[in-house]
Amino acid sequence: MALADVARFHTLAEAEIAASLLRSAGIAATVADVHYGSVFWLEQRALGGFRLSVSEEDLADSVAILRHRPEADALEEEDAIPSSITDSDRMAATALMLTAGPAAGWLVAGRRRFGFMASLVMTLLLVGLALSLVVTGWPWVRLVIGN
Repeated sequence: MALADVARFHTLAEAEIAASLLRSAGIAATVADVHYGSVFWLEQRALGGFRLSVSEEDLADSVAILRHRPEADALEEEDAIPSSITDSDRMAATALMLTAGPAAGWLVAGRRRFGFMASLVMTLLLVGLALSLVVTGWPWVRLVIGN
């Protein structure tokens, strides 16, 4: 039984969802390079993503199943999901990214989960940024002004 690639996906989650869709239709599907891609995800994307493979006999059926898009009902106004990202969250994420790097962005999203501690750490980082600008910027201001 030879395997054929039916699709490629950027993320492991997408590949596993497609594989489970095929498995629910009775088609044996495998996702290739799962272990390598979960450790070296950036390289995996450069190599073309995660490959979803099925037997050659099931290839046509698999393509048809993955291409099928069921009609979705429109959300009612009361069922719509409100946007949880506010402008203050965006500004805080930008300030954190500029001060502590992109990894500190979890603090903005984590405020809802970690509450007070995340807010405290974020406040301390922003105060530290302000103080570092004052301390490092003040000699330059004096040099430019000439005092």
